[in-house]
Amino acid sequence: MSKPPAAKKVKAVLFDLGKVLLHFNFEHAFKRLSKSSGRPVMEVEDYFVSSGIEVLYDGGKISSLEFYRQIKKALGLQISFMSFKKIWNHIFTPKKDMISLLRKLSTSYRLVLISNTNAMHFEYIQKKYAFMGVFDRKIISYREKNRKPDERIYRKAAKACLAHPREIYYIDDRADLTAAAKELGFHVFTYRNNFKDLLLDLKAKGVSF
Repeated sequence: MSKPPAAKKVKAVLFDLGKVLLHFNFEHAFKRLSKSSGRPVMEVEDYFVSSGIEVLYDGGKISSLEFYRQIKKALGLQISFMSFKKIWNHIFTPKKDMISLLRKLSTSYRLVLISNTNAMHFEYIQKKYAFMGVFDRKIISYREKNRKPDERIYRKAAKACLAHPREIYYIDDRADLTAAAKELGFHVFTYRNNFKDLLLDLKAKGVSF
């Protein structure tokens, strides 16, 4: 019976963005879009869920302008592109404990961001939040035209980490995404605001901060 591969020292930490470093709440955006369109909030939310348009946009399959135009037509929005952009972007709140940890890790580890994120959100976050400058590389779905949990985006992230998956510690809020990375050999942690558990697991993996 073959032995499992020997554990390797963690050289890089791979972070998800939404619900790990930034909380987000689309409810605020849906309420404002409801007001503009005259449609119930639930109908607006259902459109985003059932149409698949956000998946297309996150995956870089349509531009920001096309995203806006399709939503404007479907919901009957009575607002400009710039007004829509403001509504769409104002949904984030920083998670201070995680951002503090990110900065501490930056002194000893290569840090890479991997996120299923669209162009408007990414451009807004880049400008607004200084912690984005801490990352050595950023692997973003709309630029890669590929989304997690596709193996190719994890392989790209590993290259950006300059490390083997067994030398990478990956933090994401979705269990299906950490499971996919674990299959490739990454150390993984599913983050559900369980900050103390994360610190304990990092220490158990030999990660210092």
